[in-house]
Amino acid sequence: MRIGVDCHVLSGKFQGSRTYMSSLYKALLEMRPHHDFVFFGHWEGEKFFGEAHLHADYPSESRWKRLIYQTAPLARRYRLDALHCNYISPLMLPTSSILTVHDLLFETHPQFFDRLDMIRNRLLIRHSARSARQIHTVSEFSRQALIEIYRIPGERIFVVPDGVDLERFSPQRKDAAADTIFEKYRIRDYILSVGRLEPRKNHVNLLRAYAHLKSEQGEVGPLVIVGQKDFGYMELFETISKLDLQQDVRILESVDDENLPDMYRAARLFVYPSYAEGFGIPPLEAMASGIPVVASHAPAIREVTGNACLHVEPASVEDIAQAMHAVISDRSLADTLSMKGRMQAEKWTWEKAAEKYLDAVGTME
Repeated sequence: MRIGVDCHVLSGKFQGSRTYMSSLYKALLEMRPHHDFVFFGHWEGEKFFGEAHLHADYPSESRWKRLIYQTAPLARRYRLDALHCNYISPLMLPTSSILTVHDLLFETHPQFFDRLDMIRNRLLIRHSARSARQIHTVSEFSRQALIEIYRIPGERIFVVPDGVDLERFSPQRKDAAADTIFEKYRIRDYILSVGRLEPRKNHVNLLRAYAHLKSEQGEVGPLVIVGQKDFGYMELFETISKLDLQQDVRILESVDDENLPDMYRAARLFVYPSYAEGFGIPPLEAMASGIPVVASHAPAIREVTGNACLHVEPASVEDIAQAMHAVISDRSLADTLSMKGRMQAEKWTWEKAAEKYLDAVGTME
């Protein structure tokens, strides 16, 4: 099969779908599958997936032009048997579509989405999913949502999960990582959270829990939040001021890819109290890095983390604070979570995800 891959997301903001497409296909190409791939994006001469593979440019960076009329001619020109897209497939495709729908949180948790984006997603993603020949999603939780909400037959939906690079994210070189991060950011022995600055990630309750922990325990180290501004983030900064945490909280909107693994492994604790996820890559990366994790009990996060972290009620500031205190004050618990976390992370590699992709696509041949 010749499969086209819509990679426009690789030139967009850092988010799960970007990590998914780049990591999945890099792992897939290393396995040397018999399929032929054409990668469509905004490459500017770059061969992101290597010189041996076809890279084709979209005529413009306009989302609507790409979806309405620019992709179909490319599909014909490159004689595609299928086109793999994220969330929304272009109109009038002359070939089959493989659609990855990471989650339906805009359906199940609309309060965390811009109204216009929610309406657009409900119209376009629903239409794309129902017309796709095959749907991929990243967790059993999201698969069940597609079946129940969009009434799509289960045999058309395959779980091709997110994963983690166990060599890149590992417990190795912790002391060196701590020195690197201190030299670059002047922080040490910190509590870490990673995720876009938006209400669904629940940073406000994390700040409240951190403030409560400080009031009860005194010095607990700084809180570091790594994430780009998305929307609805002003409450986060207002809460920092209201709780007088300006000297204790660092917001890092940009951390280089090469520094991110060190940022994880140099932390004393990772906290991820998100209200809802389709999968949850950051806690998986933290577990792979040997860091004890406190995370929301949202269904997809429980599916990924298993019993390898402390799960909390995201709406409960007290619950979050108590879990953080338990890890910080009990070295044995922290070590146990670190060990169990690394073992749990080994279940979710990009190589295993690539195998599931090949199994799914193989049913189309």
